[in-house]
Amino acid sequence: MRRLKIHAIVAALLLAVSICAADMFLNRPGSLLTDRTTGALVKYLGARWSPRWKTFRFSAAALGPDRHRYELIASDFCVNEPKGLFSGCFSRLELRVVVSYSWHGPLLERVESFVALSDGARLDLSRLRPPNGVLAALLSTPVEALRLELSRFTVSSSSTAVYGALRADLTSEGRRPLSVSADVRIRGSSGERRLKAELTAETDLLKGAAPTYADVVGRADLGAHGRARASFRLHREASGYAVSGRAEVAVSSGPVRTIRLTACNGAGAASGAALACRYELVLAEAVPQNLGGMKAATGGVRLEARRDGEKIEAELKAEIDPIKDWYELAGDLAIRVSGRLDRPLKTAAISDELRATLKVPRFEDVVSLLRETKYSIPAPIHVLKGPLSLVLESRGDPRADRQTAHYAFSSDLAGPRQKLILRATGDLTVVGVGKPDRAYEHDGELILKEVALELPRLDIHRPPMVLLDKRIKTGDEKPAAAPAWKAFVVGPEVRPLPLRSRLVVRTEKPLLLFSNLVKEPVPANLDLIVSYPPAGVAGMVSVEKFDVTLFRRSATIDHLNVSLTAGSKIGGLEGLVRCHMPSSEIRVLLLGTTAKPRVELSSVPPMNSADIIALLIFGKRPDDLDLEQTSSVVNTETALESQAFGLSSLYVFGATPIEHVGYDSATKTATVKFRLPGGADLELGSDFDQNSELRLRKPLAPHWAIESDLTDEGQQSNGQQSSGQQSSIDTTFIEWFDRY
Repeated sequence: MRRLKIHAIVAALLLAVSICAADMFLNRPGSLLTDRTTGALVKYLGARWSPRWKTFRFSAAALGPDRHRYELIASDFCVNEPKGLFSGCFSRLELRVVVSYSWHGPLLERVESFVALSDGARLDLSRLRPPNGVLAALLSTPVEALRLELSRFTVSSSSTAVYGALRADLTSEGRRPLSVSADVRIRGSSGERRLKAELTAETDLLKGAAPTYADVVGRADLGAHGRARASFRLHREASGYAVSGRAEVAVSSGPVRTIRLTACNGAGAASGAALACRYELVLAEAVPQNLGGMKAATGGVRLEARRDGEKIEAELKAEIDPIKDWYELAGDLAIRVSGRLDRPLKTAAISDELRATLKVPRFEDVVSLLRETKYSIPAPIHVLKGPLSLVLESRGDPRADRQTAHYAFSSDLAGPRQKLILRATGDLTVVGVGKPDRAYEHDGELILKEVALELPRLDIHRPPMVLLDKRIKTGDEKPAAAPAWKAFVVGPEVRPLPLRSRLVVRTEKPLLLFSNLVKEPVPANLDLIVSYPPAGVAGMVSVEKFDVTLFRRSATIDHLNVSLTAGSKIGGLEGLVRCHMPSSEIRVLLLGTTAKPRVELSSVPPMNSADIIALLIFGKRPDDLDLEQTSSVVNTETALESQAFGLSSLYVFGATPIEHVGYDSATKTATVKFRLPGGADLELGSDFDQNSELRLRKPLAPHWAIESDLTDEGQQSNGQQSSGQQSSIDTTFIEWFDRY
């Protein structure tokens, strides 16, 4: 019993002491929280931060039974967190706060003033892990006066570092204008850039969690990159908040020089917010103005955000006002973001959707604009009229390494005899966006719905050019230097285009080709695949039936099919030509390849090969030929059996009057002499392997003639290896002769 009484007395004394201490803390906090006790408490609780100072003053005063004001003033106050979260020294540190107490614990009611002057501080945001609710509580605490001067500071994260000087002031007078100025450098993966910015505001945003107004004006200087300025006003309404303002960004380089946001208006509440503006993009002077004079693009932009607890969704939409000149341009862009406020931004789902439409109502306007420029539209396309259109669409995650755009192009051009109606669709993909070694991939389809074109005039001879006889010496001649463009194209330093492409080309209707060499249009069907690299074409070119004049008689190209293989310039050949004679029909079957076609001759009624060739070349039976004509028939038959003629040579053979055909079976060289209109003679000779020769001779006057020789020696050898280059020699002689 006696021991129990002693314990009761001790408990009563401890309770009395606690009550006295609590009463003293609540009503006279300054008697307990002195400079010495508070300094010791800071060193004990913050031992991990290694706090130290030159002077340390702390005072506490009671504002009531449950409210205190605390004031801390220190000089040369330094801390150093061992894991690198924060380190720095403050030449002056002042803090005055009001704290209230209840059964739930202490509550930071407001910050009356905060002053921090430092010439060296470092903060690593990647190591910042504040307890749940602490950061939100600090941001919702009213601040009445603030002065922050950091002459040297560094704030870093996992990928970016910001360092420089910062000054911020929030006065306690009037409407408490806030001013912030910064002169910093931002270092990231794309390099380093300087930012000088100023911001002033009249607001009670820092007074508590429910601000009623904010008038903000800001300016930023990006150095060589440009500048920016903005002004916005926010005020509270019964249903939430309303905001209005404008902004402008000027860029020093690039196609867009100025971006302006005007007439911005929006509203917001706890569940979401929306902001809509008009925009104007001013283009640089470097953009070619001769293609329509477009100097600016305008449109509307709208930003919407919705919040459901920690879940947030945002959408940015931008539309371009239709631009009408010789073209019509319109487009829109939408970017959507969904994520959570309690998770990093990189975990959010982001998608974008872009659509742009370009229409050219009058193709003739394009021809007129580009006339007498290096981009002038060539013949025969330049005479066509009608509309063109191009649609570009892209969607996906803008952060992805692969970005794909879908295109759809249409042409509805027509002329007196010509048409160019086609549709092209495909996908263009950029691999490695933002990287110097990025590459491109293309996969498309071109449908020729209705095409009719007039081919340039073709003549079966080469116009003579007067040159000195090579036997006339004019002194030492230096070899001509190779053109600069040739070194650029084939030089070892040239890098191949980082593109992989596959284009399917098909005809919906046979395309019609008008040529001066035939009376009727040539109908052709295409079913091709054009690929790169290497550049090549595979598929089938099919020529349908049409009438033509061959061997001075009417004939019909029944069909002609050329099968192409990627990587080869030679195509497989299969065709049939019907030549109509007065009392027979001669059939010419074309087989083999385009380089060495195999000709098989037959007739109705049946005739031998010599009879058929004699009828084709000279229109006579073999018994009616002279000695030279008979020799030509024999040489022609031998040359055809040896596949000595190419496909183009066969056409010349049938379209031009022949005087003589020669063939050397030893060298496999054929020569054909034609008589051209105007009295000129054309002689074509070739071994149809590498070397070919064309000679054109025309009399000018008695004893005078002009002769032009074109010799193609194929690939020239260089040592033991071939250079792979074609060598052509073109010479023209003026001849004088006399017979004795």
